[in-house]
Amino acid sequence: AERDRAREALREAREQLDASEAALSRLREENDRLTDRVDELEAELERVREELATARSDGDGADAPTRTVSPDRALAGTNLFVRYDSKGGATLGEAHAGGAGRSEVNDNLRLELHTDFDSAETAVDGRPFREFLTDTIEYGFVEWVVRRLLYEIQSTGNESALRDLFDAVPEIDRAELDGTVEVGEGADAEERGFDVVLRDRMGNPLVVADVTEGRDATTESMLDGLVGDAGAVADRDDHLAAGFYVTASFFDPGALEAAADATGGGLLSRGKRKSFVKLSRKQGFHLCLVESREGEFHVNVPEL
Repeated sequence: AERDRAREALREAREQLDASEAALSRLREENDRLTDRVDELEAELERVREELATARSDGDGADAPTRTVSPDRALAGTNLFVRYDSKGGATLGEAHAGGAGRSEVNDNLRLELHTDFDSAETAVDGRPFREFLTDTIEYGFVEWVVRRLLYEIQSTGNESALRDLFDAVPEIDRAELDGTVEVGEGADAEERGFDVVLRDRMGNPLVVADVTEGRDATTESMLDGLVGDAGAVADRDDHLAAGFYVTASFFDPGALEAAADATGGGLLSRGKRKSFVKLSRKQGFHLCLVESREGEFHVNVPEL
């Protein structure tokens, strides 16, 4: 009997061992399967990471600027050209003559950009160049002159009072930012600098402008600087129609008094022309003070 019990215990032990070995074998197979799956997932993850890195690299190469320039350098290297999508469409010349409306002309008009650097590869203050440019007061001023000023003069009946400026707008061919105008000839030649110079197709200056940004008021001395520089240009070049001072703030009383003094002190200064700086019997230019507010431009002097 004792021997039978021992044999039974041995049999049960062998059965338990066989069951344990079978379970262990199954676990090993499952472990091998899971290990293979982990290897597959790790390989897939690595492939996806490589594809993502490649995509980012390609995107950076296509879109991210690779050169940085200062705001002053960016503006100094930029010209804007007034062009039309269709030569047979509405133009500023037709609007000047009363043959086309503002919306027709603006739909056909565009400003083409030309720079002396690769604008697509350039950043200014951490922003793509084009984004920087279109946010500047200089660019906004050019847009306003070619897209709105002519119609503001017409709608207020100031075609005669601002005749020189009114006639000049359709002749604008390009805008030179941070530009210079040479006055005099030979050894007496000198340059006068402006934030914006609007020229005709032959390069003659039609409009010059100085611009200030920030919250500080535009002062008498700042306005005197524009009047002096614009006067030097107009004295040698009868193409100049107007000098603008554009501020993102406001003009202090001294600046307004300086404008009145320069133009004779009245709305119809020295004759029928509004806000006109007369240099001689035949030469002079309109002086215009403009305030910029949230992308909009408002003429302060003369009153329209």
